[in-house]
Amino acid sequence: MNQKLNDIYSFLNENRAYNLPVQIGAYKMALIPYKTTYDKVYALLYSILNSQSQLKMDKSAVFFQTIANSDNSLNSFIDFLNTLGASSDTPITYKSMFQLLTKQPSWGDKTAALFLKAIYHTHIGYAKELYFWDDAPEILAEDDELFLPVDAVIKHIIQEIGSPCANSFPGINNYLKTNMPNSNFEVWDDLWFWGFITQKGNDDKRTMEFNEAKYWNMLDAPKDKVTIAITQRLANQFIDLLKK
Repeated sequence: MNQKLNDIYSFLNENRAYNLPVQIGAYKMALIPYKTTYDKVYALLYSILNSQSQLKMDKSAVFFQTIANSDNSLNSFIDFLNTLGASSDTPITYKSMFQLLTKQPSWGDKTAALFLKAIYHTHIGYAKELYFWDDAPEILAEDDELFLPVDAVIKHIIQEIGSPCANSFPGINNYLKTNMPNSNFEVWDDLWFWGFITQKGNDDKRTMEFNEAKYWNMLDAPKDKVTIAITQRLANQFIDLLKK
């Protein structure tokens, strides 16, 4: 099993260029229209919360009211930690922010992981115009960590791999961290891209094959014939690795 995980990880690491424009495009869409740090972070929080299929707006309203009632709620990484309820001895880490954010109304493990991933991505050099928090950690400390935003796409991939872990957010994250302790979770995040474009159907009726329709519906994925052909070849390679 570890050899299969190593092979999949190597594939993801070697082909990061295909998901990168999709991610950068999504961040630019959420952030670039806004000028102030407050508006940028608010827009990012809003877009991630509203990615939920069944958002409970009464709960999300409570969260946004909390932000609005604090003058410095979104001005910096530390300010946002404090808004979420950090104490004086709370570590200034992504892990701390994840733990505090999951306690907020309407926020769950997946959406909190998506937000932390977005903060990390936008501050490690993806595009300079995406920066908004000067104090956001650009390097993960030894006691810090990111989490894979587990959804139905990721769960199906784990099933295809044949993993014995619980098919849940904690089960999958713990499984990858235990079996691949030295891997970069930013690389594992690309599982979603390759899983999304290689799945057809919903729920338990998913099949694995290149889904060109999904690729065409990714706004910032390159649409030239050469790139699509290469992506299809790599998608088939990805499927073969899962079934290996």
